[in-house]
Amino acid sequence: MRRRTGVNSRKSPNGSPRRQAGVALLALLTLLTLWGLYLLLGELNTTQFQVARKEAAGAALFQARQALVARAAGDDNRPGSLPCPAIDESGIAPLLVGNHCPTYIGRLPWQTLDVGELRDDAGQLLWYALAPALRDDDSAQPINFETVPQLRLDGAPNVAAIIFAPGSPLAGQNGRPGNAVAGYLDGSNSDGDQDFVSGPQTAVFNDNVLAVTRDELFRVVNQRVLGEVRARAQNASLPDHGLRGYQALNGSFPAADGDSDGWADAGVTTGRLPHRDLSFSAAASAWLTANDWWRLLGYTQLAACLARIGITGSTATMDVAGASPPCP
Repeated sequence: MRRRTGVNSRKSPNGSPRRQAGVALLALLTLLTLWGLYLLLGELNTTQFQVARKEAAGAALFQARQALVARAAGDDNRPGSLPCPAIDESGIAPLLVGNHCPTYIGRLPWQTLDVGELRDDAGQLLWYALAPALRDDDSAQPINFETVPQLRLDGAPNVAAIIFAPGSPLAGQNGRPGNAVAGYLDGSNSDGDQDFVSGPQTAVFNDNVLAVTRDELFRVVNQRVLGEVRARAQNASLPDHGLRGYQALNGSFPAADGDSDGWADAGVTTGRLPHRDLSFSAAASAWLTANDWWRLLGYTQLAACLARIGITGSTATMDVAGASPPCP
């Protein structure tokens, strides 16, 4: 009987070279897949960490801006003014030298603002630039909605203040810890003029920057002024001054000032606020007068028990209802 040639009827053993090569290839593919996942997760973790750090810096900047706006609106002498930058890490706004701040760019005066040590993602205290026109001093008056601050950010004017998160030191920034601006802020942000820049993080620029514009600042300050004119009521039913005080005493709101002399003119319903017919605290009257707010206060007598006040040139308005009784 002849044997069949050319055909091997036996199966390859489990330990054959072909089988071993397949197992090795599968193991290699598994390792490559795991290594790729490791690199991907590492990249994601790095990105997430960077995003988290940027968010932390952004939160500190936002909190600082809110504190500055609140400070401006709540000032008892000249609402709209802001404290001088701190000259060191103490966070205390310094006294003026003559009529000016010792510097108009320095540390955020966190202690004066009562916000705690606000720091960025690199652990650095925030920095702060102030428009000289808004310094807290008599010589800066009048400070009101028409005040033009001198700072510019990326070429945009009317910036009241700028807050900086300086980040980690870049090459050449060897002055930390210290108080030199160039040791913390980058490029033209440290050149001493009133033009500042923002931008993406690079090897030569890593300042995170947040502006406080004039409109943002006075959007809140204007409401403080209108609230003062309405009345700083000791209780809701018996206001002690302002429009509600007048209405409570006279049974109706006054006519408007039609000839800009500060007095109500009979029969005139729209004009300026008749502030000379109203009573205010000595302190409120002083800063409203010194900062030329009377000229900016528009007024409309809508009814015996309803009036409207506003800041000329802005969208700020406030309706004032009469005290009850006699008003409903």
